[in-house]
Amino acid sequence: MLTIKDSTDKYTSMKILCISDFHGKFPNKLYSFAKEEKPDLVLVAGDLSESDTFRKLQFENWDRLKKEMTIEDLIGKRKYKKILRSSAESVINIFKRLEKLNAPVIVIIGNADHVSESLRAYNLQKSGIDYLAQTFENIILVDRSFIEIDNLAIVAHGGYRGVKSRKSHKEDGSLKYAAHRKQYEKELESLFKNMKDRAQTIFLTHDVPFNTDMDLVNLKSSPMNRKHVGDDIYRASIEKYRPAINICGHMHENQGKEMLKDTIVANCGYGHDGECCIVKMKDRKTAVKFYKL
Repeated sequence: MLTIKDSTDKYTSMKILCISDFHGKFPNKLYSFAKEEKPDLVLVAGDLSESDTFRKLQFENWDRLKKEMTIEDLIGKRKYKKILRSSAESVINIFKRLEKLNAPVIVIIGNADHVSESLRAYNLQKSGIDYLAQTFENIILVDRSFIEIDNLAIVAHGGYRGVKSRKSHKEDGSLKYAAHRKQYEKELESLFKNMKDRAQTIFLTHDVPFNTDMDLVNLKSSPMNRKHVGDDIYRASIEKYRPAINICGHMHENQGKEMLKDTIVANCGYGHDGECCIVKMKDRKTAVKFYKL
């Protein structure tokens, strides 16, 4: 459990700027807006790293990559390492701008971000997002964490389980890989048991919950177009624990909100193109407003 501030007020009013999916770019218009709004807290729902190069290679070679082949196999180790370094270090300029907002910035990783351990094989550990975050005073990179800020609680669960192109006949419709199912379920149960007041709790994830307006792919260039690709474990956790709001990202084209039982599911949108949302929490009530700048 991480406690950032502690207030004696029973309920605290808080203005929270939520951004996701910078993918290497913090647009000037979004940065200016963020400074003008003067948020009390900033939440970043992952995918700070540039990933267009890898994404293009993946989409163009979708069938080949399904056959036990990697992008590194396709382009060679030297070229792969160069692209990897550039992608990983693209977070530096994002962090520099976030640092200047003069508010605590809580960051989780997405599927495009690179942690030091994953870069070890290429001797690029110091380019990892976790290593770089430590060099900034206001940046707090968390993974599986329960955070308390005044009377606000945040269940932060970063990462991404991945998606497959076909479901098996044994599954309920989810396209997620099953590899980390038990791990995710245990982690979320352990985090949510710390929750004292659902109306004062934010669930921060990169991925979106399954079978919602948020997780339907609407991108003709994607091999997953018109499929629901969200996380069924996140959906189950939302329905079970009913946090006030789930802040998420990942699905660039689906900025907006919908209700799952008592929980607002809010996709921040595509930060790379100037999208974000502001959440206001006061007296156990939550409101969210979306911006396309």
